[in-house]
Amino acid sequence: MNHWSTHQLTEFFAAVCAPQDEHSAVTVAVERAAEVLETEVGAVLRDGRVQVAWGANRDRLDGLLSGEGCPATLTLPGLSALHVTSAGFGTEPGGALLVARASDPLDPQERQLLQAMAQTLGLALANIGLLSAERRLREEREREAAERLALVESLREARHDSLTSLPTRVLFLEMLAEKLHAGQPTSVLFIDLDRFKAVNDSLGHRAGDDLLGLVAGRVRGCLRPSDTAARIGGDEFAVLLGDCRAEQAVPVAQRLIDAIKQPFVVSGQEVFIGASIGIAAGPGPAPGDLLGNADVAMYRAKQEGPGKVVLFEPRMHADALARLTLNGDLQRALTLGEFRLQYQPLISLDSGRPVGVEALVRWQNPERGYVSPADFVPMAEETGLISDLGRWVLHTAGRQAAAWRRTRPELGLNVNVSGRQLTDPQFAADVERMLTECRLPPAAVTLELTESVLMSDPKTAIACLRDLQDLGVDVSIDDFGTGYSSLSYLQRLPVDELKIDRAFISRETPTKADLAVIRTIVELARTLDLRTVIEGIETADQRDAMRRLGCDLGQGYHLCRPVHPEDLLRSIDPPLVA
Repeated sequence: MNHWSTHQLTEFFAAVCAPQDEHSAVTVAVERAAEVLETEVGAVLRDGRVQVAWGANRDRLDGLLSGEGCPATLTLPGLSALHVTSAGFGTEPGGALLVARASDPLDPQERQLLQAMAQTLGLALANIGLLSAERRLREEREREAAERLALVESLREARHDSLTSLPTRVLFLEMLAEKLHAGQPTSVLFIDLDRFKAVNDSLGHRAGDDLLGLVAGRVRGCLRPSDTAARIGGDEFAVLLGDCRAEQAVPVAQRLIDAIKQPFVVSGQEVFIGASIGIAAGPGPAPGDLLGNADVAMYRAKQEGPGKVVLFEPRMHADALARLTLNGDLQRALTLGEFRLQYQPLISLDSGRPVGVEALVRWQNPERGYVSPADFVPMAEETGLISDLGRWVLHTAGRQAAAWRRTRPELGLNVNVSGRQLTDPQFAADVERMLTECRLPPAAVTLELTESVLMSDPKTAIACLRDLQDLGVDVSIDDFGTGYSSLSYLQRLPVDELKIDRAFISRETPTKADLAVIRTIVELARTLDLRTVIEGIETADQRDAMRRLGCDLGQGYHLCRPVHPEDLLRSIDPPLVA
């Protein structure tokens, strides 16, 4: 029989205080008490219920003691009286440490030791509770510190762009507000990159991010130390020029355009982009309104062509509102089926016979009336609706051409394709699906793309054209000769037809210079084994001149106007060229 000693109690205290949680401490206390006192059963009660029990009869304790509180003794069959500490665990009056054995009951010294163990357990539990509270307080403080740090970082990120390190829109507007409050003449430049999407799509988003970082460096290099450049979002930047009137900002904008159009090296490749810039000046409008005015002017610059600078004028707001309304109407038009197709024949200038038709999309809005393609097609390009509209045109025209070819198998079909469609990864598959569904031979279909689309990113264009060439469809360069330097690429582009722009015969009688350009294009096409189409034939003299120059096909009001599908076959009989 072990008797009470200071050494035993010290070891008990050390063992009970070692755990970091109450359950582990209570478990250790039960096992050590039963071991020291050589009992068959040990248990701890808290609030009158067994929390931890040890020994062969531990499963019987809970039912026996439930609801009985903490009695001094209890009888358990096969065992002597259970000895229960009369004192609680420190501040826990409902806690008790109890033991029992089959042999002699506890003597006075053993009961005294059990009492000391219970008090020790109470101290240990109180200490664990204190440490737990301290730990929770420390964790709470650490969490609060982390949250404050995250908030500071979030505010910093909201004010500085992580990609370029330039101020964001938030900080830019704050700085603009300070300038305007001081009453200084202030100019804001809104910059949008031209052809950035082509680089992003062809080389990947990481290359696009690298390019934005390089652009930011060039923008900063064009400014005074007192000026501020910011990244507004995407491929859009803004510049704040303090003590600068609008007309003084124009040379700065032109300097920025000249810098950005110089080649960049991204992912080991030389790429070319450009910029369009809108300018608005204060004081006057609020900071957000002034930035918005510069944005409106930038959109006008985009409409005028790449590399343009435009100063904001109040009437531009009305134009922007009209564009917004047009965009909404355009979205509904496709859903409500307001678009229609007309067809204009392509005529052989030698035989006078039609060899194909070009599908032309038309929009008759219930409120606006007839809307010119020159107004809605650019809007559809800008909003991305051109993909859905182009798909509708392709399939609708394909079904109509298939119906005509049952009686006029010589008729081919020309369909215009936008730049957004061409770079759509699903476009070639969509063309193939149309050919299959409409049962059209691929050689009967010609897809028309403008020079500007092909030359904005020749490498990507060539890859896309190869996919179309594999399908067997023909490709035509529309509006050829309008000033883009595509002659050097012409032998590399997988095309079958050059469609000479109508500008060369826009006069009633073409000049010698006009005829010389057309003759050069026709000879070049023959060398490359390409057919030629001349657009805009409005008179018999123009028709005869184009025939003498050797143009293969012609289009124009003198030959045949665009007609509704139900009128086409009637309009092309007899031959249309005398």
